Amino acid sequence: MVAFTPYSPGWLADPYAEYRALRAEEPVHWSDELRHWVLTRHADVELVLKDERFSAANRPPQRRWGTPTTMVTADPPDHARLRRPTTRRFTTDAIDAMRPRVQEVVDALLAEVATAGRMDVVADLARPLPRTIISELLGVHHAGAPAQRAAQDDPHGGARREGGMGASMSVPGEDYFQQAIERHRAEVEDDLLQDLLRAEAGREMSPEEVLDSAMILYGAGQETTAKLIASGVYHLLRRPQLAARLREDPTLAVAATEELLRYDPPVQAVSRRALEDVELGGRAVRKGEKLLCVLGAANRDPDVFDHPDELDFDRGENPHVTFGTGRHVCLGAGLARAEIQSALGTLFRRYPALALETDDVVWEGSLILRGLSALPVTL
Repeated sequence: MVAFTPYSPGWLADPYAEYRALRAEEPVHWSDELRHWVLTRHADVELVLKDERFSAANRPPQRRWGTPTTMVTADPPDHARLRRPTTRRFTTDAIDAMRPRVQEVVDALLAEVATAGRMDVVADLARPLPRTIISELLGVHHAGAPAQRAAQDDPHGGARREGGMGASMSVPGEDYFQQAIERHRAEVEDDLLQDLLRAEAGREMSPEEVLDSAMILYGAGQETTAKLIASGVYHLLRRPQLAARLREDPTLAVAATEELLRYDPPVQAVSRRALEDVELGGRAVRKGEKLLCVLGAANRDPDVFDHPDELDFDRGENPHVTFGTGRHVCLGAGLARAEIQSALGTLFRRYPALALETDDVVWEGSLILRGLSALPVTL
């Protein structure tokens, strides 16, 4: 009988075999342990994420059940109200304007490790790059701190904010953000935090919503991107032919990024709640029941992707759901893509002899958020 065992030994290292079995034998599977329906087909995942019969509310991270304070856990009309003040910072034009700064940070980080002959991709590149960029975008970086190391390794009294079923992300404590908010009240800045405060002044957001939105934007703006950069380097170094292609043709960074996002997404699953009785894949989902949309499984659905368990830069159309879909599609998807493209393209081009120090890597996280704890390489 098919089972879903995300807490079993070895699952974090490779959950995909279990996804294949579930998708083939019971794609809409009830998990007594999780009290969720587990969805592994691309069509079912996409339907639930787009359909208004399923809610994103009443799930972590939240302060109080039933009172969402961020766009992540809000349904209409609150979702649009909480998302609206942030959108202009994440348009295509805005991201394109940020690309030179992203490249500058990547270059500075890689220059720091040049003489050492080795690096930990996680600590030396994957974490500090997105953390620096989101810190600057929000306007929460410390004056005088080295720009490329701003907020690295959570030095501000950080806490783990739970993201559901064992997932969590590291963010500084509330006091850190509250101090940044007060600085912005005293002196107007041109940044994302100031955009949130303008919404508060216009009575579009409450002070609590400003604080929580800043915290979730900070966490989401770094955690998933960092994990994809590290896992992407790992997968490419285990496939020398693909690494060589990326090294020789920088334009492949775009296709490589999309394929790595599909192949091994850092966010493996998201949760939704049924607002009414719904039939899904021949199963009766009752009002109030929860559904786990397994993005990692949907991204390898053979009904949508040819040879889904292979990395293929020449895939062409790539309708992966790593950034979600529908109204909750990831706000920062464009920025994440820009950071990943720059990091991977520059790393492989700058260090053509890049190699893994060991194949014995450790995967950490949960069935929601999964990634490498470290990735030592020689340059």
